[in-house]
Amino acid sequence: MKTLTASLSAPQAIDLPNFGCRPWRINLDQIVALKGYGKLKIRPIRRDDEEEMVRFHQHISEESIYMRYFEYLGLDRRTSHERLFRVCTNTPDSYAIVVEWPAASYHLAAILAVGRLTKTSDPYAAVFDMLITDEAKTPQLGKMLLHRLIKLAHAFGFQILTSDLLVADHDMLNLCRSLGFSLQTLPQEGLVRVTLEL
Repeated sequence: MKTLTASLSAPQAIDLPNFGCRPWRINLDQIVALKGYGKLKIRPIRRDDEEEMVRFHQHISEESIYMRYFEYLGLDRRTSHERLFRVCTNTPDSYAIVVEWPAASYHLAAILAVGRLTKTSDPYAAVFDMLITDEAKTPQLGKMLLHRLIKLAHAFGFQILTSDLLVADHDMLNLCRSLGFSLQTLPQEGLVRVTLEL
């Protein structure tokens, strides 16, 4: 009679979300048609974007910078080589995308918007942030960019997407509300925490 021995396997390691691994079932480069803009390209940021990122920051107002960083950061500080080298490098902990005019349509591609996902202490939660040039700041472009960040966060395996926004940032708060985020006011900090379960 043959004896069957049950083999006990060691617990398998859980694959935590990691921006260093290519996500399944999503193209990282995407061409989208947006009313008022024509065709735009959304793609991961690259190290050779540094020069274009300098031009991008030249088209951001102080008000937009304050809404994004909660403080005023001068152009020189935002466009220093050391800072832009970090900004233009995706890592396992942080992942950025840009929206640009396709190079095929223009002699020089211009970045209109940047979105970023960053890991948190909760391995299944990511923080998002966005920055859009003042000339291109429209509800349509903002909605398209945030929708793309939501799709990417889900594709990378995150379960929660969140961000803290200034109470005065009405445009972003309305955008998040329209995409299903819940809003929690943090009165002592003057912030609103937006959260979406993916």
